[in-house]
Amino acid sequence: MIPYLIDVESVFDFSSVKGIDLYNEIASSVPRYYPPKELIKIVIGMLDLSSVKPYPDALFLEELNYRARIFLITNLPKLETKSLLMKYNLDVFVQDVISPEDVNRYHPSQEMFSHAAKRANTVMGVMNFVTSRVGYAIKARSLGMKVTLLRNQVNLPQDLGIGFKRDLISLAESMAQHKVDSSMGDSALRCT
Repeated sequence: MIPYLIDVESVFDFSSVKGIDLYNEIASSVPRYYPPKELIKIVIGMLDLSSVKPYPDALFLEELNYRARIFLITNLPKLETKSLLMKYNLDVFVQDVISPEDVNRYHPSQEMFSHAAKRANTVMGVMNFVTSRVGYAIKARSLGMKVTLLRNQVNLPQDLGIGFKRDLISLAESMAQHKVDSSMGDSALRCT
């Protein structure tokens, strides 16, 4: 099964969290060797994740899980992200959470994507990356990954090779390959 690396912001709605955009901007902009634990200690203290809820289509992770191995990637601490997944019973559909603690780098660094590929036992060119952030999508595409921009219908040049889906439902539907084999007879319709 093909691994899908999904940005946690494609599953959960963080719009009610004051300071989350600043946190992500700082995290994706800090120097390469800045220790993640220090930034988390400084900035995460002001983030209240209690109001975070999954998008209405988040349960389609189950459908995606039937067709692909799902890994979530985040700049938040791993424990915080896993707690969100467990709170809404989405943890069973996710193989693992990739966070800054794993590689001492922030997302969208090449080190994070390389670690995710190793964790999924594949190479970056095979992984599919799903995000709602244009900057993350462009970085992942520049590293040779297949990229889908979710919940964001921005106009980008087609030669970037970035796909668009409106939500997790349309992503799951695009992966479905139900074909009826008519040669099997009418008593036993089989999907191939």
